Amino acid sequence: MDNNPFMYLINEALFDNERIFKFSGAQLNGDNLTITFLVRAEDYHKLTSELQDKVEGIVKEIVPSTFYVNIVYKKTFTEEKYLLSLINGYFYDKSSILFSKLSEDRITFDLSPGLVKVRIGLPPDAFGYAAANEFEKGLADYLDGLIMEDAEVELFRDGNESDVPIVKVHRITRAEGSTRLVNVKVKIPIIGNVSKKPQYLADAIKREAESVTVCGSVINPQILNTKQGKPFFKFSITDTTGTLECVYFTRFEKRIKDLESYFFEGANVAVEGRMSMNDHTARMSLMVKNAVVCDIDYSSINTEVKPAPIPEEYIKIFPKPYVELAQSDMFSDDSELPASLKGRFVVFDLETTGLNFAEDKIIEIGAVSVVDGVIKETFQTFVNPGMHIPESASKVNQIYDSDVEGAPTIDNVFSDFYLFTRNAKLVGHNVEGFDEIFIKRAGSELGYKFENEIIDTLPLSRRIIPGLRKYKLESLCEYFGITNERAHRAYEDAAATAKVFIALMKKAAKNNK
Repeated sequence: MDNNPFMYLINEALFDNERIFKFSGAQLNGDNLTITFLVRAEDYHKLTSELQDKVEGIVKEIVPSTFYVNIVYKKTFTEEKYLLSLINGYFYDKSSILFSKLSEDRITFDLSPGLVKVRIGLPPDAFGYAAANEFEKGLADYLDGLIMEDAEVELFRDGNESDVPIVKVHRITRAEGSTRLVNVKVKIPIIGNVSKKPQYLADAIKREAESVTVCGSVINPQILNTKQGKPFFKFSITDTTGTLECVYFTRFEKRIKDLESYFFEGANVAVEGRMSMNDHTARMSLMVKNAVVCDIDYSSINTEVKPAPIPEEYIKIFPKPYVELAQSDMFSDDSELPASLKGRFVVFDLETTGLNFAEDKIIEIGAVSVVDGVIKETFQTFVNPGMHIPESASKVNQIYDSDVEGAPTIDNVFSDFYLFTRNAKLVGHNVEGFDEIFIKRAGSELGYKFENEIIDTLPLSRRIIPGLRKYKLESLCEYFGITNERAHRAYEDAAATAKVFIALMKKAAKNNK
């Protein structure tokens, strides 16, 4: 798997089924040595605490005892969208000239077990520039540590694909989409100056990079202190496509004061620095190197997505009939069906990686359809978020990385969910404060617009049952005698909410008699 001598020594001490790693790199900071290993997404569940302890022991036998060793494991993927993002990002970081000449329709991929072939066509002038500046070597170095598979990359002169390729290199990784740029005008350099046009935050936060430029409006700026009592400046920015946490460390307190003076709430700024995953929050964070106050041309940020065609049939997730013997017992009565229950409703619930609408991802969609007061069909799927599920989220919903490992991504299941909700009123508990925001954001990114009427059972229950101490879903289930054995799981919560909704509508009808 890996011809690296260091990796060879580690594999020598591992059993065959434990050899799931690839050495990505090492970083030395004083006596602290951080070693990074890559692990395929499909093998990540094999990374048990026992195996991690074993690897740590092997590494400590190899590395001199004078170093404090920290081992980091990164999950890797091989997907065309990710490869495209990395290529765009590399060109953007290393050469604005070549980036401006890069055409995505001239990039092709051939993915096979153990090997990724990439062909990139460049115009003659750009091809010559790449050859003269040994661009192939830099690209090879960049790609080398990013995925488990070997990768063959060929750069060729556009219009003459029979040219001998100037480069054949090894290895690649994971992300999505293109690199889009924002027009800005620097007004006041505070710390250095930015060297490139800022990227859309939505694009920038999809990959780690040594140097990335982004811009946005400042949110929650504050001076904090490290455990050693040294001050640092922390803030977030948003450009309407995403939100990013930024931190600035320096031994010069005056620079922190300068940032505090100019980077106030709502200020338009551009920053440049290292983008990396925060191990504590499982979200991207920017270590600021350069910072400026600027004018941002928000009209240059295109957040519109081409409308997706209305799906005509299910592709990945198919609804199933709802079967529960207790349903007829609980909700059958001789009273006339309330007008408020006539028609079709879809009651849904989501589980996510967290509460941040800009950054967190959907990891489970659960829904049931209700037709004329009767639950008819179910819709349920896990969703692979492409990120680690924080322990804080797993503690609530009991969904872990291993659960979503082989699940489809949101773009592969969303058309099915959209079809399931067509011509229905949408119902949920606290849906207006949470689920609706997540589902509409995902829809807008994929070209699906929800114009359904929304019914939120939280304010509805407060109106119909005044005087309850709590109006959580669990409290309402208890009030109506509804069983929900797996609370905080999307499908179970959706089914329970549907029963609460039916009960609320019938109670409201009785109250109005």
